Amino acid sequence: MDGSTVVIAPPDGDMADYVTSLERLKLEPIEFIAPAHGRLIPEPAKFFQSMVDHRNRREQKVIAGLLQLGPVTIDKLVMKVYDDVPEVLHGAALMSLQAHLFKCQQEGIALYSGKGETWSLIA
Repeated sequence: MDGSTVVIAPPDGDMADYVTSLERLKLEPIEFIAPAHGRLIPEPAKFFQSMVDHRNRREQKVIAGLLQLGPVTIDKLVMKVYDDVPEVLHGAALMSLQAHLFKCQQEGIALYSGKGETWSLIA
């Protein structure tokens, strides 16, 4: 948890639910987070906000990638959106990217075409 990113993997993982959960956790009177691995994390509200900010920045990269690449397969989009992540981790990144795309689809931002298995922005 500390120094790593949680993979949100559909269908079990839902990015909108995850971000909403983080927002709710910020409001709880928690003194520390005790992850299964790593040190105790102080100031949980700040930590949760940093996780929300990270997801928001990634979603902006998803939107920018869709804008730049037009209708694009998820395999090509992951290279653009996760250009800051080593390629060896792109398999895991694909799952979180899919979760971001589903969130954008639910919000009326992105559209999936099963015909070409492509994603695009809704005009």
